Amino acid sequence: MRATTNQIIVFLSIMTWICIHQSCTHDPIILDDMEPDPLDTMTNPIDTMVIDTMGVDTTDIGNPCDSNVIYFQYDILPILQGSCAFSGCHDAASASDGVILDNYDNVINTADVKPYDLSDSELYKVITENNPDDVMPPEGKMDNEKISLIAQWILQGALDLECDQAAVDCDTDNVSFSGFVSEVFNTSCNGCHSTSNAFGGVILDTYIGVKTVVDNNRLYGAINWEQDFERMPQGQDQLDSCTIAKVKIWIDEGAQNN
Repeated sequence: MRATTNQIIVFLSIMTWICIHQSCTHDPIILDDMEPDPLDTMTNPIDTMVIDTMGVDTTDIGNPCDSNVIYFQYDILPILQGSCAFSGCHDAASASDGVILDNYDNVINTADVKPYDLSDSELYKVITENNPDDVMPPEGKMDNEKISLIAQWILQGALDLECDQAAVDCDTDNVSFSGFVSEVFNTSCNGCHSTSNAFGGVILDTYIGVKTVVDNNRLYGAINWEQDFERMPQGQDQLDSCTIAKVKIWIDEGAQNN
């Protein structure tokens, strides 16, 4: 039986519909078989969690030292090593009275330090003792500057904080977008994140583009190589600590278009 014109038209329409819809159906994407996009260097941290497979904590890299904070490694340990942690006294081998003062864990575990509490911290009591038979070190009381540092450290919580001493001398006064921040991105980032080449949807060659990333809390974590952020600039060395500190100051001061 010969098909009518109307039947042919209906048949062709059905076949066209099937072809169109089949062409929009894809096999499921298997992520394990895909290489990561090396160009999308600043994605949302929620979607692009970075796992440090080397087991190295990088959260403090580039963190400038705060002049108001007492750091155990830089301020306290040198005092204890120079006055107490040597042979015959409080090094690991001698451990006089069971007290070892050669690193943070040993100080906390053996010197009876009570965070925020000077009156109940044995370490503080022995260095401020007025009885010459009980004072530490035995050779005589520490000078007031050293005692004050230890006291401040305890009152701040006796923490083992870290910072980047290289950033201490960094001049972070009057950091502006036009005078510094834009130049940083122009040098290190705009090859991948410019108006004409906005990989990951990130634009860093305009103030509006930079401010958008700042407001989304995606900028500082990326350049400071914090956990859960893509490290920027990707495939290059991290920006130096002074540069990171200056960008952070600019952000903290409102990320102005100055």
